[in-house]
Amino acid sequence: MLNNISFMINPNDKIGLIGRNGCGKTTLFNILSGDLMPDAGKVELPKECKVIQLRQFLPDDKGQNILQEAMSVFKSYNQKNTRILELEEKLTDTTLDEKEINKLLHELTDLQDQVALMFDFNPLAETEKILKGLGISQEQFKNPIGTLSGGKQMRIEIAKCLLQRPDILLLDEPTNHLDIESIIWFEQYIKEYPKCIILVSHDEEFLNNSVNRILHLENQSITDYKGSYSKYLDYKVMKDEQNQSAFTNQQKVIKEKERTITRFMAKATKTKMAQSMKKQLDKMDRVELNSHDNSMINLNFPYSGRSVKSVLKADQVDKSYGDQIVLSKIDFELERNEKVAFVGQNGKGKSTLLKALISEIPISGGHVKVGDNVTIGYYAQDQSDTLDSKLTVLETIERTAHPDYYTSSRKILGSLLFSGEDVDKKVSVLSGGEKARLALACMVANPSNLLVFDEPTNHLDIQAKKILKEAILSFEGSVVVVSHDRSFLTGMSERTIEFRGDDLKEHLGDIQYVLAKRKTDDFREFSMAEKATKVEEKKDTLSYDERKKLQRRLSYVERDIEKLESEIASIQEEMMDPAFYEKPESTAKMASIKEKKKTIEKKMEEWEVLSKDLED
Repeated sequence: MLNNISFMINPNDKIGLIGRNGCGKTTLFNILSGDLMPDAGKVELPKECKVIQLRQFLPDDKGQNILQEAMSVFKSYNQKNTRILELEEKLTDTTLDEKEINKLLHELTDLQDQVALMFDFNPLAETEKILKGLGISQEQFKNPIGTLSGGKQMRIEIAKCLLQRPDILLLDEPTNHLDIESIIWFEQYIKEYPKCIILVSHDEEFLNNSVNRILHLENQSITDYKGSYSKYLDYKVMKDEQNQSAFTNQQKVIKEKERTITRFMAKATKTKMAQSMKKQLDKMDRVELNSHDNSMINLNFPYSGRSVKSVLKADQVDKSYGDQIVLSKIDFELERNEKVAFVGQNGKGKSTLLKALISEIPISGGHVKVGDNVTIGYYAQDQSDTLDSKLTVLETIERTAHPDYYTSSRKILGSLLFSGEDVDKKVSVLSGGEKARLALACMVANPSNLLVFDEPTNHLDIQAKKILKEAILSFEGSVVVVSHDRSFLTGMSERTIEFRGDDLKEHLGDIQYVLAKRKTDDFREFSMAEKATKVEEKKDTLSYDERKKLQRRLSYVERDIEKLESEIASIQEEMMDPAFYEKPESTAKMASIKEKKKTIEKKMEEWEVLSKDLED
């Protein structure tokens, strides 16, 4: 899996470890952490170097509350504080004599001095800060661990790793458990972390914003590049082109020399010279072409045919689990051929609404309607929800395939990189990435006109994500996607539904439009109390449909104004170049600025009218 791997880690490196699924990233992590011994070679670490690896295990004690579990990493600190509390309690005893009091005071003072010198930060304040950054609110701190989802329990494990401040922190796919807001906070935390972090991630934007060095595992060897992920990609393309050029040129020289040798060998007078040339040719250092793993999935979702205009509609939908209200009075409609993204904080109901819309779960109130002739292809967040662990890969697809695609089952599996004996593997032994590919294969084996994806990128490598994105964009039908991967969501949808607080906020653009329109810092700062006050102050005189139309039109006008302003700025930038005025189109472009400004004035007037109507 790994062969003669060598690299050096610097104290403040932020390293992205990348490579295809199965290339050995986790194995390398286990060697660095000491959990696995290499067959050859060694890992040399400075004395007292602390290495911590994020484990994919959930806490054992489900009764502890969140704050207690996070602070459990400060074992000695907690023991001393517990003893301090005990001593303070004992000192309240009025029956103690002076000697006993002095003894207790001496121990208390000594412990307090020890605690003060243990850290250069306040453990409680730091714990609360990290938990909040990872999306766990102050109100949840006293909740038992067992009340949290697996994803939120993993956030506590991430917090525990960060709080220990190791010299080398190994994080394997940490963003799988975080929403967009938490990822943005985490990026900044990594940048400011004073020691070394090595992380495995298939989130391109997260890598670009977090690391300053790339280690690329491929074909059992490693490439080391100092710089961001995007710069590494540029470097890789350049090196491949240089390598290809050197290989081509050398092959020309080799063929020419081989022809000369063959020609000379035919002449007795030049045989000795030919033999000498052949020896020189044999000693030549040959340029090897870079050997990349070019095995790629082939993905094409079959289209079952045109559906009705209203594909899905939710009307005043409620969903509760016991006393916990997840969705309240939700309205949503998906139209034919629309591609919509659901984004927002975890736990706000994205997956719940998704499942409710396609009748995967019952609703508590309201009404959901799936349009006539709508055929659904569904990708679940957790593949164990949809895949039978007792079946083999081939049995799984054959049991779920549409009759017309039954005979193509092996071919479809091959296109998702299941070949030969792979098809006879039990689902129970598949990795997360293999289960993801099997779930996609089952979708390919069933024509649909509505694709529903719940966090589809969690177990896919970067190349597979790009292919999935292309397949979704080329799909003729409707699509709803829940995801926190900004690179994957960019350009994916023309409409984004943001789950914020207790509301669904509609944006007429993709995730980048959403982030640009609203400062990312206020994702978690959104004040429900302030919103409630505004709602109380304003009496809604419009019907829901009327208000929805006005809001949608207002969003369109805002987007038009932003687009026009951007176009004007672009032309004005061109005008800074003297060569611009020599171009034949310069006059028309300058004239267009005036027209665009007039259009903006009209749009602004419309915006004012629409805004006033909504306020009134």
